[in-house]
Amino acid sequence: MSPSVLLRALVMACAMTTHAHATPPATVPVADYSLQVGYLDHAAEGLYEIQYNTPGNLVMTAVIDRAQADQDLGYVYAFDADTLEKRWRLAMPHQAFALAQDRTHNKLFVSHGKNRALSISRVDIATGTLEQTSARLPIQPEDFKGNESLRHMVYVPQVNRLFVSYSATGESSTESGRYHKLLVIDPDTLELVGQVEGAYPRTGYALTYDDTEQRIYTGGSGYINVIDPATLQVVRSLDMSQAEPQAANLLSLGIDHAHKRIFAAQNIFRSEGEQDGLYVFDLETGKQLAFVRSGRGSINVAYNPERDEAYVANFREGTIRVISGKDYSVVRTFDIGPLPNELAYDAAQRRLYVGLKEVYSPRSSTGDFVEGAKERLLKITLPSEQ
Repeated sequence: MSPSVLLRALVMACAMTTHAHATPPATVPVADYSLQVGYLDHAAEGLYEIQYNTPGNLVMTAVIDRAQADQDLGYVYAFDADTLEKRWRLAMPHQAFALAQDRTHNKLFVSHGKNRALSISRVDIATGTLEQTSARLPIQPEDFKGNESLRHMVYVPQVNRLFVSYSATGESSTESGRYHKLLVIDPDTLELVGQVEGAYPRTGYALTYDDTEQRIYTGGSGYINVIDPATLQVVRSLDMSQAEPQAANLLSLGIDHAHKRIFAAQNIFRSEGEQDGLYVFDLETGKQLAFVRSGRGSINVAYNPERDEAYVANFREGTIRVISGKDYSVVRTFDIGPLPNELAYDAAQRRLYVGLKEVYSPRSSTGDFVEGAKERLLKITLPSEQ
């Protein structure tokens, strides 16, 4: 099937799929969404995190070569945000996973967290050129044996620091523990300059930065921590131990200042998805306000303050759900088909970007294997009014 036929089918499917809660009275007009897709060059490539760049009107995504994983090949793609045509494709020294931006100097930071690379690259966005790649970050002792990875990143302009989440599992009897850390990187030298103590007291992967209050949020198994990036201190801890269902694996966070809420997406790996969904907590006290069973594999959330809506990517279900911030009902479902993964929300243009992954092995239990299927970037242009 050609890309144009796939695109028409995707748009028709998304436009026709609406949750029952979204059905309004016949006299009320329904604001609609428009959808558009851009493809990676090769079916062997897999995309991960996404970033929108305002000066260049670009959408950038981190990419790895899945077919030659042992070769440690990575790329960064930059798409035109209006047309989703490829502007540039930059080869990286290692597999690329997470992205963060210094918007003042128009720089993109790329993490290389697989295959034991454990390094960071800096890219000039305007020219699409690689400026620097760090040495391997010295986190564990040289004789450490186990699996290490870099996860998500945020750049904090007020302190000119890059914060990177890190996880590791030791192999030997003396290194059998799990390690979760928040690293502090100098963005100019790309050197490790410190850690935030207690950022991840237990298993945790969620990381976001709130520019309004200048606070970093981390989350994981039963907790959300609030961090002052200037002092590198945890200034508040929200206890989620009493959440229903159990908050065992918070993966993504979204902040709502107007209503003092925090949205948290949970995905329990290797489960049937009974506890997957979207939590809503009070931003100050951590009190649970709601839990929405948004779908199996709720892996990422983005919040839209203009429409008071949360968007949830359900990886294992192949859907994106729109959650009302007023009553926490599901008001729209986009039945995508492929595996929606990372989200990036551009408030100025009212656009939601979604990375759509594909099953790369016929032995996978995640979904249907389609030989030669390319991973792609979905753009959803949101209505301006309710």
